[in-house]
Amino acid sequence: MPGGAATPSPPRLRNDLIVRRQQTPRGVFVVVKDPASGDFYRFGEVEDFILQQLDGVAPLEEIRRRAESRFGAPLPDGALEIFVQKLDKNRLLETDRAPRRDRGHSGGRVRGNLLYLRLPVFDPTRLFDWLLPRARFFFTRRFMTFSAAVIVLAAATLAMSWTSFRGDLTRVSFPSAIPTLIAVLFILVSMHEFAHGMACRHFGGEVREVGFMLIYFAPACYCNVSDAWLFPERAKRMWVGFAGPYFELFLWALAVFAWQVTEADSWISYIALLVMIGSGVKTLVNFNPLIKLDGYYLLSDFLEIPNLRRKSFRYVGSLIKRLMGSSDPLETTASPRERRVYLTYGAIATVYSFSLLGFMTMKAGGILIGKGQPVALALFGAMVGSRFRSRIRGLMGKGTPDDDPDEPTSAPDAESGNEPEKKPRSSRSFWTERRRLVIAGAVGVSLLALVFGRVELRVSGPVSVLPVENADVRAGVAGVVDEVVVDEGDRVRAGDLIARLSDQTLLSDLQTTEAEIREAHANLQKLEAGPTAAEIAVARATLARAADQAAYARSQSSRVAQAFELKLVSRREFEDTEALASAAKGEKVEAQRRLDVLLAGTRREEIEAARARVEALETRQSHLAEETRRLTVVSPVAGVVATPSRELRAMVRQYVPTGGLIAKVYDIETVVAQIMVSERDIGEVRPGQRIEVRTRAHPGVAFRGVVTSIAVAADASQTMALPTSSSGSRSAAAKMFLVTSRIDNHSRLLLPGMTGRAKVSCGQHRVLDLIGRRFMQTFKVDLWS
Repeated sequence: MPGGAATPSPPRLRNDLIVRRQQTPRGVFVVVKDPASGDFYRFGEVEDFILQQLDGVAPLEEIRRRAESRFGAPLPDGALEIFVQKLDKNRLLETDRAPRRDRGHSGGRVRGNLLYLRLPVFDPTRLFDWLLPRARFFFTRRFMTFSAAVIVLAAATLAMSWTSFRGDLTRVSFPSAIPTLIAVLFILVSMHEFAHGMACRHFGGEVREVGFMLIYFAPACYCNVSDAWLFPERAKRMWVGFAGPYFELFLWALAVFAWQVTEADSWISYIALLVMIGSGVKTLVNFNPLIKLDGYYLLSDFLEIPNLRRKSFRYVGSLIKRLMGSSDPLETTASPRERRVYLTYGAIATVYSFSLLGFMTMKAGGILIGKGQPVALALFGAMVGSRFRSRIRGLMGKGTPDDDPDEPTSAPDAESGNEPEKKPRSSRSFWTERRRLVIAGAVGVSLLALVFGRVELRVSGPVSVLPVENADVRAGVAGVVDEVVVDEGDRVRAGDLIARLSDQTLLSDLQTTEAEIREAHANLQKLEAGPTAAEIAVARATLARAADQAAYARSQSSRVAQAFELKLVSRREFEDTEALASAAKGEKVEAQRRLDVLLAGTRREEIEAARARVEALETRQSHLAEETRRLTVVSPVAGVVATPSRELRAMVRQYVPTGGLIAKVYDIETVVAQIMVSERDIGEVRPGQRIEVRTRAHPGVAFRGVVTSIAVAADASQTMALPTSSSGSRSAAAKMFLVTSRIDNHSRLLLPGMTGRAKVSCGQHRVLDLIGRRFMQTFKVDLWS
């Protein structure tokens, strides 16, 4: 009409929308996917009929009459216009505006909030299309039966070996296990998410996005399988959600068996233990329906209530507002069953969410306060406060209480793109004839190398360096150190002076003994010479004088005796005279004996006794002289002084007991390498085999030698540390055998006490034999018994 307002054209639904109808206990619902934006929308039966009428020809009034006629009830005033406006706002109608960008191809765009971030990485469509034909077995009844049996047996096995499992946990309780655990968890999560995606592709859905996500600061992966909402069958939707945790549980079961049958010191056992721990914990968390992981989506699919969490929070919030006096009406479109579900789930999830946030606040806040981090505490408080605010707004119906910022209120969350165009097989296909020939050739060459190729078998173990001769320079006698004449690192020869000691008591004893020896020699000479004429004359004169004195005494005694009888003298005088007579007689007898001895000459026994005394004194003198010589301490061997200079200086003027250590001298021109070889490898080691040693001090230098000896028994003091339990260990500690080698060390690079790794070359073996050997050693020997 000229000069008037243009009449709007009737609305028309976009013809590229994907529409699927689903039968539920509440009736028929239709799910619409916008391939341009990746959004999904869920409509009821009335909305579905209206959508079918939006053909671009029928005006809104005609569509209203058709709808009222079809359902036998009038539409509320303005309801149709508002519905069409929403469709237009979401760009579901044909317009001149450009459609929204496909979120399935928005790789690299971070979405979400600080506690729930998602970063798309790549489109896995081609990868899944290549994998799906090769993984059909995982979607068969045979696999389900087999996997279920494996999981049940693994659970029983772990229950019976629970004590050993708890003991093995000490192997991963060190910080060094964290990088390996992270790598294992990344692989597990990737396979978990791939299982979701493969299940979705298996049932005909698209998977256009795989990426990383951050849930409460915990890293994770995700695979967008929102196309599962298009599946009419509830069972298929649930299988897509169940595929990830179930496949991860199957991997956990395989890990249990691998852990059970392999030796505890093997890398397979270690990785299996990490899988058991990581997958077990993740499975428990994944099945928790109170957080938006697999358990939540399975529950939502089972109840056939999309956006269960959001609707439950809003329903509980509306009840809380009514209790507080609000006049806002409750949701009237929900059935009694849905209201019961909203109330039950909403109440539990609300308590859980606020409890979890409160627990995190208390723990993290306590740690930050204890470490004095006010800035970090303020940031954390602001973040948690924002999260509490979001939860409360969700309850009050003013915002989303959920973790996923992309979940629409009108339909289930999803992000996917258009159905990829199926391309015929061409020369650019992965399995081209040329590549098949190359791969077949590579496989053939590999098999030939396995059968006919020979490589060196090397057995390795920790090594420690010792001197070929380790001499302790010790004090031969007790004494005080006067002087130490060497220093650390000095080269000495056998007999070189090390230190001087002093002992005044020892020197005094030596001088006394030497004087006694001179006296004993003089006495021996006198006995050997015999008596002289002068000695005999003196002895005769002494005898004559004694005889005269005895005769006089005897006569005097007779006179006194007569006078005593006449009572002319006293008894005392009489007794004194008798005593003098007796003494004179004794002196005469003694003088006669001495004269007889001189006349008879020196006896042989006296000469032998004198000689024996001289020999005893000389022996003592020799001993004392040797001890005096030992006051000069010398090196027993040639080598290098290894005692620290500080200890040598501190020894001066210190008392050293007999046998006390003064210094250490090492012969390091040739060193001994002691290699600890495990029990499972010692059978390949033979004397004469070449070894190569690399130390931590000189990792770039290889020191070579040969095996000189092998211990005949395991070293009880050296075992490979493995976990044990109170009721018995899963595997006894690995026994270690000592292998010894001598290495030339004229360069003096190897010093006693150095450690490192050594490899023993055990000869050429077939590659296939080495693989078989390692395979046999990986499993417990009980398996082959």
